[in-house]
Amino acid sequence: MKECQTSNYRWVIVGILWLVHAIAFMNISSLGILAPFIKEEFHLSSFQIGFLISALSIGASLSQMPAGLVTDFVGVRLMLTLAVGLLGFILVLFSLAPLYWIALMVLLLYGGVNGIVGPATSKSVLDWFPSVGRATAMGVKQTGVNFGGIFAGILLPALTLSLSWRHGLLAVGLVEMASAIVIYKLLRESPSRSESPKSPLAWGKILHLAIQRDMLILGGIAFCFMASQFSFSTYLILFLTREMEYPLVRAGQWFALSFLIGAAGRILWSLASDYLLSGRRKGILLVIALIMLVSSLGLGLVSFFPVLSPLLTTAMIAFGISGIGWNAIYLTMLGETVKSESTGLATGVGYAFGFMGSLICPPLFGLLVDKTDIYGYAWLLPAGCAGAILVLLNLFKEKR
Repeated sequence: MKECQTSNYRWVIVGILWLVHAIAFMNISSLGILAPFIKEEFHLSSFQIGFLISALSIGASLSQMPAGLVTDFVGVRLMLTLAVGLLGFILVLFSLAPLYWIALMVLLLYGGVNGIVGPATSKSVLDWFPSVGRATAMGVKQTGVNFGGIFAGILLPALTLSLSWRHGLLAVGLVEMASAIVIYKLLRESPSRSESPKSPLAWGKILHLAIQRDMLILGGIAFCFMASQFSFSTYLILFLTREMEYPLVRAGQWFALSFLIGAAGRILWSLASDYLLSGRRKGILLVIALIMLVSSLGLGLVSFFPVLSPLLTTAMIAFGISGIGWNAIYLTMLGETVKSESTGLATGVGYAFGFMGSLICPPLFGLLVDKTDIYGYAWLLPAGCAGAILVLLNLFKEKR
């Protein structure tokens, strides 16, 4: 009976983790969705818009590994409650930022807090679930990221047009602060954590793990995937409204649809890995990277040759299922390369490398748009990242 209750509660935990991801990524997605309004109010170039994501990414890159180590030590419940409350508070601060440089500082702080979410939520899944079914649970959990993008794509344009972008973000931030209380009440630590002794908080473990060969390869893969995903989420609305001449609401709907497709992809890829490939992850990631390569090239072709615009829908859907749907399989493979007491830190290492990609590529994407006045050249960046992933995966030996 106790085992049955534990098994059922696992999925309650997944639902809570899903909500945390939805909150965190809805806030991040707001930058891309509200980019036209932020750009106009602060008189920014596309290059400067990219630095909003870079500021967030710097904070996240610096905090991911320490956050993972601390999560291994103090547990998931406290860390996630603190994270959600602070994310809502910092979103309120961003809505009040009077100047561009102040907005950058607020986003730097936001990134630091957001760095808690990935390691803590992934550690919870890895602790609660056995190897069979783990990727599926991770996939369901990670769809919270996609639905955060969906909620942002639907909610924020409507709030902005009826109120303003500042008042919309203010309201969302206040709701998120209140939701931290609910998360603390519902969330629990895994039984395996209570039954095992605590490892000491050893800061030296960060460097020791980060420089291992497998972690460097997996870090490079995360770098390329997140560089592509954040370039897509930051510039898709601008691409659709400025170059493809979509109305804002319609562009927001396509943004939301891309993330919905990505959510379905995360679950389908995970089911295939768990139950069709007996827990193998590497082959799935190879297929995902190949689809991302083709879809990125497709977006570039539509930009260069508008006569091919009927292909735009297919390209966005393909990028959604690959460039947004990759995360769950990757995190499962990452967590399975280390011992259970280090899963939080390992996830933090992977995310730290990943956010470096989101730090570098969105501004570079925007710079290419500013210099060429066309998005086609910029879409070659995620295509190049996909090619690099294919090379790195061939260097990685999957553990069974």
